[in-house]
Amino acid sequence: MHTSVRNKLITLIVLALVLVLVFLFALDNKQQTTTVSIQQRAFPEFTSMALTDKEGISSKQKLTLKDITEHPYQLVNVWASWCGICKSEHTYLLALRDKGIPIVGLNYRDNPAAAMNVLSSDGNPYTKVISDPHGKLALELGVIGTPETYLVDAKGNIVKKLMGVINESAWQDELALYFDGVDG
Repeated sequence: MHTSVRNKLITLIVLALVLVLVFLFALDNKQQTTTVSIQQRAFPEFTSMALTDKEGISSKQKLTLKDITEHPYQLVNVWASWCGICKSEHTYLLALRDKGIPIVGLNYRDNPAAAMNVLSSDGNPYTKVISDPHGKLALELGVIGTPETYLVDAKGNIVKKLMGVINESAWQDELALYFDGVDG
């Protein structure tokens, strides 16, 4: 192979690698950001099986909208055991739970055993977990990806939708004011 052809080929390969690295970096940063939108719509009516009961044991209990609107405001967090970014927000969700913030989990297109394993090994931040193995409720809700968190009022209205990781910044900027009576 001629030197000039080899040099062009090496330059092309290096350029391709740089582009791939830039793309991966940009994708990772996009997944770590949180986008917030104001919502003015009702949470979809549903009847689904609970993934776990209050003790974190597999449950055959059915859940409806009434079961997840017990507080003036609550969070509905869409997550899955296969979602790597969901793992990065898990510790923060546990901290919110410890401060008395009601959080309902919506386990999206997941293997129930894998989801139960995550909750038993990493802790369960949820008051209830809705099992949505085929993504039917998530589709009706308008879920684009995981994680997503919805602020839902006692009447079943969606107030806000957060796409991406819930963290201290998103909490303070978008959600904390709805939980004034709670030490969150």
